[in-house]
This record gives sequence, structure tokens and C-alpha cells, in this order.
Amino acid sequence: MAAIAVVGAAAADAAVPRQVGSLTYTSKVPGTSTGLVLNFLFQNPENANQKPHAVAKMVVHSPAGSHIDTTVPPQCHASDAQLMVQGAAACPADAKIGSAVVVSDTGGSGPFPRYTRTIITDFNNQDEILAVGQNQDIPVLRPVDHTKIQGNTTTTNFPPIPGAPPPDAYTPFKSFHFEFSPYVRDGRVYNRTPPTCPSVGYWTMTLEFTYRDGVTQSEESHSPCQQAQATHPPKKPKKKKRHHRHHRHHRHRADSDRG
Repeated sequence: MAAIAVVGAAAADAAVPRQVGSLTYTSKVPGTSTGLVLNFLFQNPENANQKPHAVAKMVVHSPAGSHIDTTVPPQCHASDAQLMVQGAAACPADAKIGSAVVVSDTGGSGPFPRYTRTIITDFNNQDEILAVGQNQDIPVLRPVDHTKIQGNTTTTNFPPIPGAPPPDAYTPFKSFHFEFSPYVRDGRVYNRTPPTCPSVGYWTMTLEFTYRDGVTQSEESHSPCQQAQATHPPKKPKKKKRHHRHHRHHRHRADSDRG
């Protein structure tokens, strides 16, 4: 993590971020098919024993030159209503592009356990990712969200899940772990790394988390990459030196026969 920027937060928030984690490519090679791994842990800077603040939106800025082509995998056109009723079965199986495990924090009050686990399935759709969840502790809860893709920026608006304060009246994330595998179909790439690796040896991802109380925090995550090796023109073979023998020509009989 290179830097954390805080907007509209108290000094305590600035000292201790509300989220800690990383986003990295699975490939280090420029211009190749890649997956993604997104892993974050959420915490409450004011009181570590209380549940975290609830995230409303996450914006990811991928490095320049990266590209996602949503026309490559099959697409899921199910409505939110269909997804909430049928879950992942509402989408074609071959439209699946990723999965996740999300742990939520209810705060420990009420009839539910403090921490609940949701399995997320991510599907491809035109210029977006559809995510549908299945809560393992509350089976009727099937949250749905859309991640909009525009250039090298993705924006996810998370659905509000009611909860009890403090610190707010929502059920927040405690952690999430997303994995997207490399995807190639008929020689076409779904997610491609930038064409070059910077001199620092990593690509920079910038993530912005906007919370429901209006606080926005941003973080940078570094994804290692391989720099192209310098190519040198082949050396010309050295010319072999030719060694010449100098022969002295002696006049033998000609000199001796004189006289």
C-alpha cells in the first residue's frame, strides 16, 4: 500500500484507515490475459470492538493501458428480481467470471450471529459485472450489485443492508476476498494487463471507498510486473587475422656456378 487519502474524516480516521488490503493482477507479464485478486479487511478506527462503517461505493482506477472486453465471455441478462429469487441459477453457467467470500458484521445484537458469511458469484454482462450473493447464515438474503465498467475505471454501488448502530444503521463488510481467473475465448482476452511495465516494477491500482456517512478514503495498491529486457544487436564476429609467412629466396646454384 503506497498511500491513503482521506476526505471528510476525523483525525482518528486519518491515523487508522477504515480499510486495509490490496488489488493485484494474477499476471506479471505486460499485454497478457490476467485475472484479479481483491482482498480487503474493514475496521472501525474509533472503536475496534464495534462493527466497521458501511461501504456504499467502491471505485477502482486500473493502470492506463489495461483493458476489459465484456464481449468476450457469454453474458447474463437476468434482472435483479430474477437474481434475488433464483440466485446464481438465473445466469448461464458459462457467463461466470469470478467468485468471492464476504464476511459481514451485524454488531452482535439481534437474533443473528455477529459475523455472517456470503458466497458471491460474479457474472459477465455488457459493460458490467453482475454479482449475486447467497448468505450462508440467513438463506433468504441474496444481495445483488452491479459493477459498471467504463474504460479503465469500475464503479460498484453496494446495496444497503439494514443493521443497528453504532456506528450506523447498516450491516457492513468485515472482509471480502474476490478472485477472477484469466479468461480467453477463441483467442480473445477478457482482461488484459497494460502493454508495458513502469520502471518502478509495478502497476498502480487506486481504490476509492465511499462510506454511508459521507467519508471517502482512497488507497493505492501495487501489482508487480516484469520489465522488458533490453535487447542488444548481435555482436559481429571478429575477423580472424591472417598470418603471412615471409620466405627468403636464396640463390644457390646460380651464385656458386659463377666463375
